[in-house]
Amino acid sequence: MGNFNLTAMQQVGVLTEGFAHAPYSDQHYNPPHIPGLLRDHGFEPVFPMGTFECDLERFDPGVLLGPRQQEMLRHPQLRWEDIDLRHFARVCEGFRQALNDGFDANPMFVPVTSEEFLFQARDLSHVMDPAISVLVHDHQGPAGAIICIPDLNRLLRALGSHVGLTAPFHFIRFRMTRERAVMVFQSVARRWQNRGLNGAMLHRMTEALKRRGYRRLGMTWIADSNGPSLRQMEKLGARPLHRLHLFRKPLVA
Repeated sequence: MGNFNLTAMQQVGVLTEGFAHAPYSDQHYNPPHIPGLLRDHGFEPVFPMGTFECDLERFDPGVLLGPRQQEMLRHPQLRWEDIDLRHFARVCEGFRQALNDGFDANPMFVPVTSEEFLFQARDLSHVMDPAISVLVHDHQGPAGAIICIPDLNRLLRALGSHVGLTAPFHFIRFRMTRERAVMVFQSVARRWQNRGLNGAMLHRMTEALKRRGYRRLGMTWIADSNGPSLRQMEKLGARPLHRLHLFRKPLVA
């Protein structure tokens, strides 16, 4: 059964609908013939998922704030970190711990090691906008996190996916005109789940996105069975963008 990356909570699935919509960074994409090819070879689609897009120009972050979320924003045990890219390895470790704790009980999740996380994230320090990610601590360590990055696909197309003499020009223009961002993951440590922290983090992130001039926000993927996350998409006013499935086939000895 596949496909997914180091753990199923990262890039996952085969795109089955929504081919006309341009993907964001970290959203999986494949040509339209791939699902049929897999079916022709005995694979069946399972575990349906969707990606989403939020129109930030029309969205009011205030709709995310109920009494519990407001309590989380001013909770004396929580410290909202200003992300400093000069200490990127330490920040990454906080993100990693929040991911592993919050997703511990999710199906197909495999905890990510420090080495694996840094291998994937080490170059993000060059392109991250630290204002739009969220990292929250309590006295035990990371309590919650959201990694949100600018959508890099427009830059990669301009560069032809390789660094040449014009790369500095394209990078500066990208930094000045970027308008799409993608939420790579959001995670709340188990000790803080179901207390409103997730909504409080989304409020902080969407406020920062609008303040920084972003117009669209993409979400990587959410399983059809994940009711709480789908309700968050409703609060965000997000529209479905793509449909994805895992494909499986029994092994024959």
